[in-house]
Amino acid sequence: MRFTSPATLLLLVPVALGLWLTYGRVHGMMRGRKRFAFLLRAVVAACLVLALAGPESHRANEGVCTIFVLDRSDSISDADRRREQSFVEDSLQHLGEKDAVGVVVFGREAMVDAAPSRFKELGAIASVVDRSASNLASALRLASASFPDGKARRLVVLSDGNETLGDAADAARVAAADGIEIDVVPLGSQGRAGEVLVESAELPRDVRIGQPFAVRVGVDADRATRAVVTLDRDGSIVRRETVRVDAGRSTLVLNDVVDEPGFHRYRATVEAEGDLDARNNVGMGFVAVRGKPRVLVIQGHDGPLPDVLRQQGILVDGVDAGGTPVRPEQVQPYDAVILDDVNASKITEPQMKLLRSAVRDTGVGLAMVGGEDSFLPGGWYGTPVAEALPVDLNIRQRKTFPSTSILIVCDTSGSMSMVEDGVPKVRLAAKAAEQTITLMGAQDRGGVAGSTDKIDFVAPMQKLSNKPAVIGQIQRLGTGGGGIYIMPSMEFANDNLSKEPSKVRHLILLADGADSEMQEGALALALDMRGRKITTSVVAIGDGSDVPFLRRLAAVGGGQFYLAEKAGQLPSIFTQDAAVMSRSAIEEGAFIPKMVLGEEILRGLSPEGVPPLLGYCLADARPLARVGMRTQKDDPLLAVWQFGLGSSLAFTSDAKPRWAAQWVPWGGFGKFWAQAVRAISRRASSNAYEMRAQMDGAEGKVVLEAKDPTGKPLDNLRPDVRVSSPRGGSEAVTMVQKGPGLYEGRFRANEIGSYIVTVAETDGSGATRVSSSGFSMPYPPEYRAYRANRPMLEGLARAGGGRALAEPREALRPVAVPGESIQELWAAFLFAAAILLPLDVAARRVAIPFGEMWAALASRLRALRLREREDVVPQVEVAGRLQSAKARAKREVSVPEVEAPIVKSEPRKPEGSPAPSGGDAAARLLDAKRRRKGD
Repeated sequence: MRFTSPATLLLLVPVALGLWLTYGRVHGMMRGRKRFAFLLRAVVAACLVLALAGPESHRANEGVCTIFVLDRSDSISDADRRREQSFVEDSLQHLGEKDAVGVVVFGREAMVDAAPSRFKELGAIASVVDRSASNLASALRLASASFPDGKARRLVVLSDGNETLGDAADAARVAAADGIEIDVVPLGSQGRAGEVLVESAELPRDVRIGQPFAVRVGVDADRATRAVVTLDRDGSIVRRETVRVDAGRSTLVLNDVVDEPGFHRYRATVEAEGDLDARNNVGMGFVAVRGKPRVLVIQGHDGPLPDVLRQQGILVDGVDAGGTPVRPEQVQPYDAVILDDVNASKITEPQMKLLRSAVRDTGVGLAMVGGEDSFLPGGWYGTPVAEALPVDLNIRQRKTFPSTSILIVCDTSGSMSMVEDGVPKVRLAAKAAEQTITLMGAQDRGGVAGSTDKIDFVAPMQKLSNKPAVIGQIQRLGTGGGGIYIMPSMEFANDNLSKEPSKVRHLILLADGADSEMQEGALALALDMRGRKITTSVVAIGDGSDVPFLRRLAAVGGGQFYLAEKAGQLPSIFTQDAAVMSRSAIEEGAFIPKMVLGEEILRGLSPEGVPPLLGYCLADARPLARVGMRTQKDDPLLAVWQFGLGSSLAFTSDAKPRWAAQWVPWGGFGKFWAQAVRAISRRASSNAYEMRAQMDGAEGKVVLEAKDPTGKPLDNLRPDVRVSSPRGGSEAVTMVQKGPGLYEGRFRANEIGSYIVTVAETDGSGATRVSSSGFSMPYPPEYRAYRANRPMLEGLARAGGGRALAEPREALRPVAVPGESIQELWAAFLFAAAILLPLDVAARRVAIPFGEMWAALASRLRALRLREREDVVPQVEVAGRLQSAKARAKREVSVPEVEAPIVKSEPRKPEGSPAPSGGDAAARLLDAKRRRKGD
């Protein structure tokens, strides 16, 4: 046994001295008890001191535990996977009696396929990992933590060494410090004959209109060959050339010129004869062409706004909801995006996240223009776009509206368990119900039920004063069997809504467009309910054969019909319907807008000349928003605020000849909208920073060069750099100064698609200007590797004290330094002290009469021995003893003292006559008693 802190054992000296000094000062205890108590306390104190000293048991390791770390990423060919399997199986034939083996596989993540044990056959690899990346560092850490005690440890890495995530060299150094030997088996050393891939596509960050520039395409080939290079800009082919590609790495230069301003995406494709993998033949990049501001107007209905802006000299692209950008690079050509009366159900959630990220992270402006399909009546409540707006759509919390009762009956048949975009449909339906409950006021009432073979409430009809509790009930919504039954669902709704006291009573029925059964009688019931002021709206999932009936059901019920092609549209549809049917989303009636003096957008517009508007969508201004125009009821009409790096605007009336019927012909209409668009448009960079963004392995790399107008480097700055990922996420990039005016930062880049990197600058007036660049990851970095990275693998072997293996039997050879197993014993000593401590207290506080206990025990034992002897004494001897006892009893009878009576002596009976019986003695006593009474 060894100690990690042997100096702690010196504490035994003061412990012993203290016990010796206190021994003589303790009185009132018997000597034996006193000695026992002090001995017990000495043992407890010694156990505590030994535990503090860190006792350890050291035992030499026996046998070798070898864990094979297998690379299963996409850079490993099928032939190399078979080689991995064969190598491990051949190694198992040399397994010693005390050896053990295990298997860890890795791709993007690592998994234990076989825990360390003794087995002679590997079998098929059962673990399935994400093959789009190689995280060897994670595999080394997992394998290092999987070794059992008592054996020497070795890792055998079978890989091509092309890691794309993590730092395997650092993980190997940690393993080596823990006594783990690391061997390697290089894979893919022969490469893949005929492989040609595109490593990069480099373009200048920005150019001027008409300025020629070069697109540099980095190519890697294992042999010289001829190839066709295609260059397209924004999806249109601009160059196609046949070139010669040299063996190894080379650069192809293609020239282009752009006559249109904006943010343009270039894609270079290389096609070579005999190429084995076409997935890695694409490179992508961006170039910003400076020019006039450009605006994207997305319209739900035709209106004059795009033409009005063009008349004001603004470049405008007008599209319907189907033209909403789906990739980050599609938003970047625009300085602002306008949503003109667009229903939220027409735009997917990823597209909404993309717009939010474009405003927050790249400075693109955003405007929402009102109408019956905008703001709250358009279903925008709770969406990512609503987060960016300067107005709050949850207006039922602050206004007085007629009390409303809404019952939501959801299809919970088996089809609702299907997964859409990674989420079961029933969860999206529950989310829609939750947002509807959140939107309603505290005085309103609501309930949610699931409809399948039977109809049950998950959230009974109740007052919504405690919304978190109601939402908790809704989250229990789950699927069952069968389909949705229309007539029973209508009867269920009728029975429950008829009891509601609210002025507005409404049913939202979610049904399957292709599986809605038991329709007979539903239309008549819906008409009857409508006559009693209970309205019915229907949401159909999927355009199936039952959609015409469901559409008629909504029309007869006095509600709205919504066709949701995807379940992801349900949240916006539910909130839109609840707002419209409760009449809480729109305020109609003519009013003259109230203008706030000093608002930049209204500069040059006279308050007296502004014509009236005929309606608007209700909303509430956010605390930090700047309200430039209000309605006659002081609701916000025009509001602007800063959201991240960009600005967003809300105009709650419309820009069409309905509510704005008198605004469209007004002379200030075009000027108003032109100034509004310019106020929120992304501002050009002040060019204090020169930025480069590129891929570097599995990470993104940003390099900034900061200079003043004279070219002098700017030091000690804190650049505000953000990156927008392909799926709409964002991340702040920490920049570190690497030299005079040179800053560098890195960020995760593990998603396929485009990354937009933006740096924010502040000019002398305090205004924020942004500059954007970016790069694309057209395919996973895993597809880029086709040769073994032998230097990296050899570095792992050197760090781990191992070597590159040629024969399978070498994997199970004895470890150079077997080491020893160490078991900590402090817990055992601490446990012993804890067990003995109550005994120590008892020995001092409780006096146990050991002497009396011993005497009682001895007496009991003697009695038992006597009883055993009586069982063998002769019967005659027993009878004699009984007679002697009787005689003694007679003599010991006490007679009360009386005057001496005259007693006649009776003749003495001769010896040998029988002793008087017990009855004679009793008679004599009775006579004596009578005589005393007679006297």
